[in-house]
Amino acid sequence: MKRVAYLIAATALGVGALAQTAAAQQPVTQVIGGTTITLGGGAQLLSLPDLDFTFKVNEEGAAVRKQTNSGLDDYGGAFVGSVETPFGYWGSTPVTGVVSGFFANVQNSDRRKCVSTGSLGCTAENIVDNPNQLDSFGFDQFKTNTKRDVDYWGVGGEARFGKGAEPVPDQGGYLFRFAYIGIGGDVRAIDQDNSLNLRGDGLDLNQIKYSESLDTTYAGAYLSIGGEYNILGYLGVGGSWGLRSLISLRAGVYDASTDYSGRFTPDGGSTTHLGLSDDQVAFIGAASFETRKQLGPRTSLSLVTDYEYYSFAPQMKYVDADVTPGIAFAGGVRKTHISDDDAFEVRTTLRLNVALGALPPPTYNQPLK
Repeated sequence: MKRVAYLIAATALGVGALAQTAAAQQPVTQVIGGTTITLGGGAQLLSLPDLDFTFKVNEEGAAVRKQTNSGLDDYGGAFVGSVETPFGYWGSTPVTGVVSGFFANVQNSDRRKCVSTGSLGCTAENIVDNPNQLDSFGFDQFKTNTKRDVDYWGVGGEARFGKGAEPVPDQGGYLFRFAYIGIGGDVRAIDQDNSLNLRGDGLDLNQIKYSESLDTTYAGAYLSIGGEYNILGYLGVGGSWGLRSLISLRAGVYDASTDYSGRFTPDGGSTTHLGLSDDQVAFIGAASFETRKQLGPRTSLSLVTDYEYYSFAPQMKYVDADVTPGIAFAGGVRKTHISDDDAFEVRTTLRLNVALGALPPPTYNQPLK
C-alpha cells in the first residue's frame, strides 16, 4: 500500500511544520473546564477488496482465471466532529463523555482490457445462472470501465475514566503517561455503489451493463486506552515546543450486516435482478495519534491521524459456472454470493478545538482529551 506510506509521510511533514511554527512560542498552561467542541477536515485513504467480475475460460469452456476489474486503494475528503463534556466523578476518578462522528467519500474509476488467445477466452456471465439457458458470453476482446463510489461514515459515544491534568515539563520529558481508559459503542458503515460497463467484440452481443449496491453496517462496542508521550523529551532531544503528543488505542467487536443488490443487463436483453444479505462478526482495531498546539485559553489546533483495521469487509464472488440441460461449463463459483476479505483505512485531519466554560487559574495544563 504505497498510498499509506505517502499519507504517513505527509502526516510527519505536517507535524514538523506545526512544530516549527510553535518553536518560538511559550507553552500555554491553562485548564479549560466544561464542554469542548471539535470540528475538522482532511484526507481519507480507503483500501477495500477488489471487484473481480469478468474471467477467462479454457478450451473446454471452464472458468480458470478471474480478472480484476477494479481495485480500490484511493483518497477522498473527510470531515470529523466531536463534543466532549465532563460528567463528574466516579469515586475520585473524573469521568468524561464524548460523542463523535465522521464522514468520508472515496471514488475511483478503472479501465481494464481482455484479449482472447488460442487457449483462453474472455468471458462475462449473468449474476444468476438460469438452468434452462446459456448465461455466459464469450468475446474476442473487450474493455471494461468500472466506477466505484464509497461513503464511509460513523457515529458513536464513549465514557472515559481518567486522571486529573498534570503539568507538561518542557525539559526532561517522559516516555508515556496514562490519561484514561474508556468504553464506548458506535455504528459505522461502508456503503458502495459500483458500476461496470463492458464493450467488446462478442459472439452474441457487444455490450453488458452491470451495477450493484453493497452496503455494510457495523454496530458494536469497544474498549479504549489513551495517554500522552514525549519521546524526544525523554531522550533529551530539545523541548516540547509547546506541543502535546497523544495516543489512543481502541479494539471492539461488531455485528457486520451486509446488503447486496445487483443488476445485470446484456445488450438487447432483459435485466436480471439479484438481492442478497449476510451477517458476520467483525473485529475493528484502531490507533490514533494526535499532535496538539494550544492557541489560546479556549482554542487549540490538532493534527490527528487515525489508522483502522477491519477483519471483515464484503467481497462479491460472481458466478462463473454455466449449467444448462444440454451442457455444463465448470467454474470455481456456482452461485453469486457475499464472501469476505479485510479492509484498512487511514484518515488525517486538521481539527480546531474550542472549549466552553469558565477559566480556572493558569496553573495546570489543558486536560488530556
